[in-house]
Amino acid sequence: MCFSATGSFTLSGVLAAVGVASVTRKVQAPARMFAAVPLLFAAQQVAEGVVWLTMNSARGSTPDALGAIHRLSVYAFLAFALIVWPVWSPLSLRFIERNPARKKMLTALCALGAAIGVGAAVLLSRWQPVAAVAGHSINYSWAGSRNPIVELVVLLAYASATVVAFFVSTVRYARVIGGALVVSVAMTMLIRREALTSVWCFFAAVVSCLVLVAVEGMRGPS
Repeated sequence: MCFSATGSFTLSGVLAAVGVASVTRKVQAPARMFAAVPLLFAAQQVAEGVVWLTMNSARGSTPDALGAIHRLSVYAFLAFALIVWPVWSPLSLRFIERNPARKKMLTALCALGAAIGVGAAVLLSRWQPVAAVAGHSINYSWAGSRNPIVELVVLLAYASATVVAFFVSTVRYARVIGGALVVSVAMTMLIRREALTSVWCFFAAVVSCLVLVAVEGMRGPS
């Protein structure tokens, strides 16, 4: 999964099914943003599936339609990873948080996530992102810079607002999801650090299935 086009599309289908089950649960309106997490992961996996399918076109010297689709899918995948998730995670949890003190902390994480998202958007606009096969996964890098700060931004985008928010939240199972994400990041760093963005998103997508369990616990009376 995330290790080929077939794997990415298969995972996307599974996550879409989980997402439909999640968003159709009978929950209060503030929880719907949180319930939609698997659907966003499904869309992100579709983007990476297209990256896989159009990878050969990226090696051509002459721009063509497939090359344009490849670049667009790379931008789409990284936009989810570096812009959407740092904002979506704390904001969706803030909407359903009932503890005033924790809600304030999540508000601060929302601001941090927004700052990370803005920084990532600047990187995407200034430094052309490129994708290359790294073993059986994809390594995303920046054609305009080899500065290690770029890698630091990537790590911050995942580990700050995205993961920390789950430990701040008092929502049932939120810390279980956060712990699973931490384990996923650690495993990815140990197994395939050069393809962190790609491989970790696979683990995180699988972990996001826990969102359905958490949403199920929020259901109101039938």
